[in-house]
Amino acid sequence: MDLLVVLGIIALLSTITIPYLKKYQPNLKLHAAARNLASDIRYAQQLAVTQQKVHVVYFDATNKKYLIQRLDTATTTVKTVNLDPDISYQQITGLNNNYVYYNFYGGVSQAGQIILRNNNNLTSTINIKASGYVELP
Repeated sequence: MDLLVVLGIIALLSTITIPYLKKYQPNLKLHAAARNLASDIRYAQQLAVTQQKVHVVYFDATNKKYLIQRLDTATTTVKTVNLDPDISYQQITGLNNNYVYYNFYGGVSQAGQIILRNNNNLTSTINIKASGYVELP
C-alpha cells in the first residue's frame, strides 16, 4: 500500500514538472550555445597569439554555423560548429562581413556584437571589444 502511495506521488510530480522542463529547455540550449560560442571566439584568440598567425571566426548566418579559420598562405579551417536547430543569429553588428579577425597580439580589427535567438524569442548577446575581450553578460 505504501508503495502505491509513493508511486502515485512520483507520477503526480512528474506530470507537473515535465511541461515546465519542456518550456525551459530552449532557454537552456540558448545559454549553452552562447557560452560555447564565446568560448570558441576566445579559442581563436588564443590560437592567434600562440601560433602568431591571424585567425578569424566567420559567422554563416544563412547556414546557422560558424567557423574558426587560420589565415596563412592558405586558409585552413580549424573548427566548424553548427548551431542547434532551435538557435539562430538574430543580429551581427560591427563586424566586417561577419568576420572577427584576431591579430598576433590577440586584438581584433573591429569590435562587434553577436545576438543569438531561440524559438521562444529569448536572446543572448556576445560583445567583442576592440582589445579582443569577449564578454557574455
